[in-house]
Amino acid sequence: MRDIVESFGLEPIILPDLSGSLDGIVPDGRWVPTTYGGISVEEIRELGTAAQCIAIGEHMRGPAEEMKTLTGVPYVLFQSLTGLNAVDRFVSLLSSISGRPAPAKVRRRSAQLRDALLDGHFHSAGKKIAIAAEPDQLYQLATFFICLGAEIVAAVTTKGASKILHKVPVEIIQVGDLGDLESLATHADLLLTHSNGHHASARLGTPLMRVGFPVFDQLGSQHKLTILYHGTRDLIFEVSNIFQSHSLAPTHRGT
Repeated sequence: MRDIVESFGLEPIILPDLSGSLDGIVPDGRWVPTTYGGISVEEIRELGTAAQCIAIGEHMRGPAEEMKTLTGVPYVLFQSLTGLNAVDRFVSLLSSISGRPAPAKVRRRSAQLRDALLDGHFHSAGKKIAIAAEPDQLYQLATFFICLGAEIVAAVTTKGASKILHKVPVEIIQVGDLGDLESLATHADLLLTHSNGHHASARLGTPLMRVGFPVFDQLGSQHKLTILYHGTRDLIFEVSNIFQSHSLAPTHRGT
């Protein structure tokens, strides 16, 4: 996120900023109950001087509206930054704010995503997907798979109050737990949830793609990018490779 904003010559102030807190830190022997790095208190105090607020996820609508009320800073809400259309809108906004066209590296990543969408559609079209995630992530993943031609056969989340759930492209959303996911996913081709979903995956004989928190049985989850052009591209590749490795043949019927 920081890289693409800076590529337009803009200075991003990110709240919360976990970019320096999840890795690359070797404690000096002291146990510290708070995370390292992050945004400074002074930067938080100066948020009202920003030219534009960009809120990511429906759960950030309230804070963005509150800041607009207190400071007058306008905001734009992106309910997801995964998928070609959403990222195109984000890049257009950055171009409008900065008065600059998209840099060559950003256009290159857009072209790579378009190519990946063509390839990935052959593997994902017609597949049945079961997801258990927080509301905003459920929306992100469900819309991603729908764009690849897949079908969401089970959608489980943690609470029903989020307004974003009305936009998730499924008929029924179950507020529940992984037991509900397992009971609803008997005919799914792929499960998506955190590491604790491996029990349901084993019992159902259905591959698991680990998303959300916690991911404790694989390395590198803090580096996995699922947003913007290159993150969406890599997400397509990961999904397609799971289908290929589990002998789930492409469902394409064309010539």
